[in-house]
Amino acid sequence: MAVRSIVNDQQVASPAAGGASAVESVNSDTPSSSPDGRDSSSRGGSQGRETSATTATTPDASQDTEQQPQKVRRKPVPGKGFRKSRTGCFNCKRRRVKCCETRPGCQSCRRMRLDCVYPAATALPKLRNAAAAVLMVSPCKPVVNLDHLRFFRHFLVEAYPPHPYGVSTVWQDVAALSHSYDFLAHALLALAAQHLTLFTPCDYSVQALDLRVSALQGLNAAFSRPCVTAEDGDARCAAAIALTWQSSYMSAPGSLREFLVTMRGWMVVATTMTPDPDNSLFRDFTREAFVGSLRHHVGGEAVAMAGTAWDADRADVIDGFLASLEVLRPLCGSLTERRYLSALEKLGCLVRTSPLDALLQMAPCWALTNKMTEDEFADFTEPSNHAAQVLLAHFLMLDRALEMHFLDATGSSQSTFCKKVSKVWIVNMASSLPAGYEKYMMWPLGLATGRV
Repeated sequence: MAVRSIVNDQQVASPAAGGASAVESVNSDTPSSSPDGRDSSSRGGSQGRETSATTATTPDASQDTEQQPQKVRRKPVPGKGFRKSRTGCFNCKRRRVKCCETRPGCQSCRRMRLDCVYPAATALPKLRNAAAAVLMVSPCKPVVNLDHLRFFRHFLVEAYPPHPYGVSTVWQDVAALSHSYDFLAHALLALAAQHLTLFTPCDYSVQALDLRVSALQGLNAAFSRPCVTAEDGDARCAAAIALTWQSSYMSAPGSLREFLVTMRGWMVVATTMTPDPDNSLFRDFTREAFVGSLRHHVGGEAVAMAGTAWDADRADVIDGFLASLEVLRPLCGSLTERRYLSALEKLGCLVRTSPLDALLQMAPCWALTNKMTEDEFADFTEPSNHAAQVLLAHFLMLDRALEMHFLDATGSSQSTFCKKVSKVWIVNMASSLPAGYEKYMMWPLGLATGRV
């Protein structure tokens, strides 16, 4: 009973203390020996056990335990417990929510109909250890490719777009600009690799295709961002031009349609995505510039020689061209096809009177497909549109005949299309047409294969 009274006194003196504190108080206050002088350690042990049992069953101790505040579990907060987004958009940062970092617009901004703007790219985040740093700066593919160095040099020396004539300095400035735009660098390298594949024994077709895909992906990503400076517009326009000329060097099936698509994209970029046209590198790439450079390139003496030679040797070529168009007329059903046929007929009649004027008129005729609406262009370039395929074959071969005539007189080799590529295009179109279309392809196919 002495133990119980001591415990109660301790609990009264310190109500907040637990059972363990009570036990420690009893042990400290109890003398180490009994009044009779004998050691009471064993008895103290039994008293300690009795004290523990008494403390566990004391109502006051249980009440103290119940009075202790229980820890309330907090509800999960959205966005907590996840990896912090360090490159999220400004709206999510301001609202202090996790950004999914989906581009061009994150889910939160799309849901709230906000303009999603991301911060500019900064330096690489700090890495925890040197091994991670090595992984970041050492990708699987080499950063510097020796083939790319050759492609870049070949572009500067020979593979830059030849039209308009006399603008090589523009492409040197574009090459310098490519160091700041990856998609432009890939487009220039793709053009040079395709040019080497076509005009040298080397085969870089795989590299050219890989670089082309990278350039297209980068250019599409650039289109999703605003074009702020003149350099931004020049980089996009230069990449579109380079990809267009690469298409003219490709002989795979469907390359002609890809050429027309990229040429149309070139027109869109040049007319709508250049923030400062007056200060653009391509401010002189106009219809007048193309025609004027071609006239200057041909020269007066060569024009006189070429005009005489045309009347003597190749009048039958134009006669065959116009006769073939007449056979083709019933095949043209849509308004777009009839307009294109009418433009070809005017060109053929102009060749009879002034071959040079017909050659100069070819430059704006290349833009005929650019003037079509989206639906008209999609229908006209569809491979299943056989009438349009035959019309394009006639236009290609007329351009080829005019260029070869004048370039032979001037000794130049810079034509719009490589003879080997145009031949492959015509042969592929002829083989893809259904039976019964052979009579419509006789003139262009005969000119491409040398039978006419």
